[in-house]
Amino acid sequence: MKKKIFFIVTSLGAGGSEKVFWTLAQGFNKVVYEVVFIILDSRNNCFSMEIPGVRFIDMQSYKASRSIVKLYKLIRSERPFAIFSTTNHINLLVSIVAHFVRVPFLVARASNIPHQMKMYAGNIDRMYGLLTSRSYKKFDVIVCQSDEMKMSLLKEFRIEPEKLVTIPNPVNFTDSIAIPGLVPDKKRLIIVARLAKEKGLFRLLKVIQLLPANYELTIVGDGSLNEELLREVSSLNLMSRVSFIKQSDTITDLISRYDLFVLSSFTEGFPNAVLDALSVGLPVVSFEVGGINRIIIDDFNGYIIAQGDLQEFANKVLLACSRCWDHEKIKKDVFEKCALDKVAAQYESLLCSGTRNLAEQTCVEFMDQL
Repeated sequence: MKKKIFFIVTSLGAGGSEKVFWTLAQGFNKVVYEVVFIILDSRNNCFSMEIPGVRFIDMQSYKASRSIVKLYKLIRSERPFAIFSTTNHINLLVSIVAHFVRVPFLVARASNIPHQMKMYAGNIDRMYGLLTSRSYKKFDVIVCQSDEMKMSLLKEFRIEPEKLVTIPNPVNFTDSIAIPGLVPDKKRLIIVARLAKEKGLFRLLKVIQLLPANYELTIVGDGSLNEELLREVSSLNLMSRVSFIKQSDTITDLISRYDLFVLSSFTEGFPNAVLDALSVGLPVVSFEVGGINRIIIDDFNGYIIAQGDLQEFANKVLLACSRCWDHEKIKKDVFEKCALDKVAAQYESLLCSGTRNLAEQTCVEFMDQL
């Protein structure tokens, strides 16, 4: 008998956490697991809901705070063996419901480095931090994407160390390969990011000012800073050099048409957009953020710059755009580290190894009670 597992997300929008679970759902062994993908709101999907072997359920509740009763009823009806949840508000939702209905195994995926989010985004108040800390206590395992995230969770939320595991985000195979020099006499840079403060887009515009006039930037994404960024581009007289794309259904194909991917974030859990760039063989210049040291190797697939050094960032962009890269080797390297089948196997192992054997006993007790 297959073990039923839930993946729960807010939506299938362009967010990195949503994409991680959408990708993971494809990689789980469908012979062993019945995969069910739960979405609170499917009105604005960026990803397909047609995946072989994956059943999608749209709860049509739109917000986590309005989903408690619906999720409770769904769990009572479906009886999943395990639930995987991601992002703080969904983890909190699952932890609340878990007080009222028993689930044999709960896995939370942390999505940011909390102490950095407090520093740069200012969106973690004391009460929210307390609720997050309490919610993690209900989970059997908490997945971190980097060692930086693991250490931050230990410090900020005092989580039991044995609950924490580090697993990188997955990347799926693509046939795309970066095409250097697509536009003669121009150097085309691209960043894919939510238009939010922690993504450092205003300082990226300052980097563009430091570069020659033939260097152009495309910003792919949407968010609350859209209008403010447009005004800043105008005030810096960069209208002819900076363009915006709200979103793309074929992001890897889009990235492969550029000369270089850049990442200007103050903080990241594990940058999915960098994985996308490397997966098509495109080099990356990035500030040092969570997880980046696991995937970027200087002079091989890009450069890492210390936080805040805009001039060095510009220097490394110039260097990256003036040399030849082995795009096939860049692509091969990221798949060796983060290929979907390997990452999905690590997630599956959480349900059947070490202390996770306790979940098997809990499952039997749970089914007996029903």
